[in-house]
Amino acid sequence: MNEEMEKFINETVTSHRWIKINNQLYLKQYQIELLDLYHIPYQNCASIKEILFLLEEENSEELEELAKSLQELSYYHETNK
Repeated sequence: MNEEMEKFINETVTSHRWIKINNQLYLKQYQIELLDLYHIPYQNCASIKEILFLLEEENSEELEELAKSLQELSYYHETNK
C-alpha cells in the first residue's frame, strides 16, 4: 500500500474514533474538532440533545451536517424500539 493511502486510512480511522466527554456522552473526534472550531461548549452538555440546542443558534453548513448526524445518533440510541 502506498504512503498516501495509508495516511488517508489512518486519518479516517482517527477522525471516527469515539471520545468520552462524560458518563453519558461520546462524540467522534471529527465532531469534537468541528465543535471546537466554532467554539461550541459541548463539554458542558450532558446529552446530544443539549448539543443540538446549541447548534440551532449557529448558521453553518458544516454544523447543519453535524446536527443531522447527531440527530440520527440520538434517535438510534435514545429511542425505545
